[in-house]
Amino acid sequence: MGCPCYWVIFCLWLSTARSAEGENNTAVLQLLSSIKNQDNFECLLLMRNHNASFMMDEPGNNIARSLMEAIATPVLQLDERVSYFLFNKQSNRVLSVVYMLNTDLNVHRGLLKALVANLRFMTTSRVVFVVQRGEVSDMFLYKLFTQCWRLKLLNALVVFEDFESTHIFYSYNHFPRFQLEQRVFEPTSIIFPERLHNLHGYELSIIIGGSTPRIIGHYDEQGKAVYKGVVGHFMSLFQQKYNCLFVEPFPANATAFAPSTDVMNAVSNGSVELSVAITFPFRLTLRGFSYPIEQMHWCLMLPIEADVPPAEYYVRVFELAAFLLTLATMVLTSFTLATALQQHGYRVQALDYVMHENSLRGALGQSFCEVLRAPIVVRAIYVQICLLGFLLTAWYNSYFSAYVTSSPKEAPYRNYDDVLASHLKIVAWEDEYHELVGRIADLQKYAPMFYVEPNFSTFIAKRDSFDTHFGYMMPTTKWVVINAQQKTFSQPLFRMRNDFCFFQNVPFGFPVPENSIYLEPLKDLILDITATGLISHYTQSAFMELVEAGELHFIDFSAARQFRAMQLQDLQYIWYGFAFMAVLSSTVWLLE
Repeated sequence: MGCPCYWVIFCLWLSTARSAEGENNTAVLQLLSSIKNQDNFECLLLMRNHNASFMMDEPGNNIARSLMEAIATPVLQLDERVSYFLFNKQSNRVLSVVYMLNTDLNVHRGLLKALVANLRFMTTSRVVFVVQRGEVSDMFLYKLFTQCWRLKLLNALVVFEDFESTHIFYSYNHFPRFQLEQRVFEPTSIIFPERLHNLHGYELSIIIGGSTPRIIGHYDEQGKAVYKGVVGHFMSLFQQKYNCLFVEPFPANATAFAPSTDVMNAVSNGSVELSVAITFPFRLTLRGFSYPIEQMHWCLMLPIEADVPPAEYYVRVFELAAFLLTLATMVLTSFTLATALQQHGYRVQALDYVMHENSLRGALGQSFCEVLRAPIVVRAIYVQICLLGFLLTAWYNSYFSAYVTSSPKEAPYRNYDDVLASHLKIVAWEDEYHELVGRIADLQKYAPMFYVEPNFSTFIAKRDSFDTHFGYMMPTTKWVVINAQQKTFSQPLFRMRNDFCFFQNVPFGFPVPENSIYLEPLKDLILDITATGLISHYTQSAFMELVEAGELHFIDFSAARQFRAMQLQDLQYIWYGFAFMAVLSSTVWLLE
């Protein structure tokens, strides 16, 4: 990517010594060319104080042309008065060359501040400080590189005015402790070694936060803190891969972790170098967060539909559609039988065309009398009536036996309106509820559906109680544990459906300080363990790790399914039907 077109492209004169003869600085050109070959930077950022005067400002010099031919890269010149966010416009493969007139850091504090502002989110890029005047000073180098470390300028080197003759440049390494480095430039040597591939046992200050099952902590038999879960395993892998040691500057407890607000505060004020806690960005940007380690869905966990009461089995068997179909078949059979009997000279009443007695008795499985010497057509209709009775009886018995063996469920929820109409309360933590309603305005009308719990601990306790009188707000990470735990029950109690998700694919990452030098190591490790399937493995193992930590137990919260004999109240609708027919028959008898 080139530099923005609206910036002036300047020709650059690099000089490490101000001599009367105006000698060409071929050594500096070779240094920049070697950096170009090794790191393939796409833009060169030149920074100096606006009132500094160098030989490069004199007309008629050809060093600029030599530089452009040597590195074949566009050059962008800024001074300490300019603060430009290059990250939005520029590739992060940029080399910064900072001119310092002398070794007085007080003169160049504004220049360093502007450099960091321009390199925001790119402070791990390469920086070359060119000191025009002044002898090599360990005190100056220590102060400069200490300031670079504080400003997150990890890859910095310094050349003095004697570089043309000595070819010596200076850098620093902070791992495992601060040390100055003096090296002789050779075109084939590595100028900017990868500092973050091996931290040499560096003690990295962290803060651990979050909640189960992402982070699972407990103490082993020797009293040593053990961390499991996705975040806990990530901690171990990071320390192993980059050869570092995590230390907590704050009082630590392996069973109690810092809430997200404390984590964000510790990161923002620089109390820690890294946070070991994953959360979602409050703004629609991942700045200030690592590469996402988790894509979360935020959904409703609803109780499994209740069993239909045994008294309703009889009603469910003869649901309206099936009853109307059976009635239509009986009417059609009655009409056919009455018509056939009339054509063969038998007396038929008008009511027989609607519902013949023989058709009704046959459908109910009762016996009936044939007409004397019935024709073959009438006999065929009688056989059809018998078959209809067999089919209806078998159909009824099959359905009823199936219902008794495996109880049917109530109708499932189809949408949020069904949940609202059922008067089922959804337990939500107050902060999450306000976040939800604040982002989805359409949910305002479903406010009566929620039971808002202000205390987070109470919310967690209620959610983990498996109380089927409520529904719960549930992230997919926690649902994996709930689902695994329900496999130890005699029957599941809850389900989570993708069509009842308020948010999907919410990115979760590690909060990191601005300009953190550990963004790339975090990203590389996250991509590695995701590609190898370790994230999925750690997520699926969370339930057993919680059991190992003593936070969960193999307890069946579901009601045991036991044999239940038929009871008098199970015949409720049968008694209703009997009472109705008894009253009807008595009324007819009285009228007669």
